[in-house]
Amino acid sequence: MVTSVIEKEDLDNPLIYIPKYFKVETKKGELLPMNLWRCQKHYIENRTHRDIILKGRQMGMTTGIQAANTHRCFTKQHLNMAIITHEDQLSQFLLLNLQRFHDNLPKELRDENVLRWKSASRKYFPKTDVYIYVDSANSEHIGIGHTMHIAHLSEVAKFPDRRARSLYAGISQTVPRDGYLTLESTPQGRLGIFYELYQAAKEGEIMYKPFFYPWWWNDDYEISEIKELKTDERAKYAASVLGMSLDKFISQESQMMEDYHVTPKQIAWRREKIGELKELFFQEYPENDIDCWLSSEMSIIDGISLKPYYGKIQEGRQEGALTIWKDVVGGHKYVIGVDVASGSARDYTVASVLDTRNLEYVARYRAKIHTDLFGEHLFNLGVRYNQALVAVERIGHGHSVLRILLEKSYPNLYYHVDYDEIQKVNITDAGWKTSIRTKPLMINGMIAAFRSGDLLSYSENLLQEASGLHWEGGVDSKVKVAAGGNNDEFDAVAIALQVREQVPLSSTEKPYSVSQYAKVF
Repeated sequence: MVTSVIEKEDLDNPLIYIPKYFKVETKKGELLPMNLWRCQKHYIENRTHRDIILKGRQMGMTTGIQAANTHRCFTKQHLNMAIITHEDQLSQFLLLNLQRFHDNLPKELRDENVLRWKSASRKYFPKTDVYIYVDSANSEHIGIGHTMHIAHLSEVAKFPDRRARSLYAGISQTVPRDGYLTLESTPQGRLGIFYELYQAAKEGEIMYKPFFYPWWWNDDYEISEIKELKTDERAKYAASVLGMSLDKFISQESQMMEDYHVTPKQIAWRREKIGELKELFFQEYPENDIDCWLSSEMSIIDGISLKPYYGKIQEGRQEGALTIWKDVVGGHKYVIGVDVASGSARDYTVASVLDTRNLEYVARYRAKIHTDLFGEHLFNLGVRYNQALVAVERIGHGHSVLRILLEKSYPNLYYHVDYDEIQKVNITDAGWKTSIRTKPLMINGMIAAFRSGDLLSYSENLLQEASGLHWEGGVDSKVKVAAGGNNDEFDAVAIALQVREQVPLSSTEKPYSVSQYAKVF
């Protein structure tokens, strides 16, 4: 189909073809050539056969990926392409984009006489045998069983979780290794398949190339330049809503200008947007791919509450499976919350040490270890931290750990008190009891501690676990752990927080001897 007017290089190179032959409608309703934005061009130049893209709002990536894929469909033969979005409105927009791309091609490149509509979401080009399918994850009629040479899943983080996993499982298996599969989305909480795949790609665990585009890659994100950065009222307000000092806020901005060549006009835009969105700015307009995963409707812990903690992460000093952020201080009292592994291969046994004076999370033992060995480590850890009050969750293997501590006469065990409605007496047992009454206390205690900032924590894993917990079936329903995630450390800290609020019984009030305890369990 190459003529004297259409050069072969035009057809082969999307960086030439797209701005020369594709047209898009602007916000003002003008039909203009599609001049590629910075991130669109970068992606097209660096794309692979398996890509996953994390980006901010209105970066043009969805249209850019569609243009790159459509270029291939318009210049090759015998191809099938699918585009799946998170909502009907976006799928209709992309379908109109596709029609606009085609209808404004030069006559030599169009299939205007043979283009045939198969349905509202499908187009077939008989002359080149190209099939293009556009739909949303909400559709009940998606059925992609045949080979898709090109597939684009847009705003994957906003797909319903089960739907996302089902669609990804199906579509990813239909795209051959030499085909093109692209997933892109803005961040939407630390759970779901998009977050999991992006992290796996970033760690090199899957053969996907991760791309991250921060907000300053969009040249439109700027307003009138600031003449004096330190006296700008927007800076004062933005710093205050983030709970930062003005000097620290401006220092961060100066570092951004130095590291990423962000301009004063872009800084002015950033200040205004932070004033509007507060912490949510960092999700809607991410600046890195670490702390942008803030909010999900079903998250138990609001990501906005967690964000300040990412700046406090420390590795700590390692002594085997023990991480120490702060050594013991004479005269301080400590509590240790303990969650013993249930036996699942992915579960960890965790003991979390809190300083009761200021709720500082000072040490953590975390390992996959047999209960008898762990009992020894826990005994020593408690003694080390001024004979800390130790609260072991009694469920499952916790019974074995409690028995070891009792046999070794650990001097400061927590005892749980329940009121027996039938006998009209208090029943006191060693260990923490997680129940339908105490579980909400644990969850709400952690929510309050993170939201208020009262908990002083340096643990990255605790943040990962907290951000991955969500409600299953609606708010205040059953708590669910993100696929492949854990909640062992979260539960250990939650127990420690609850125990810290209670006065322990003295040793003379302990109701059971070791032999009696053995009979109870």
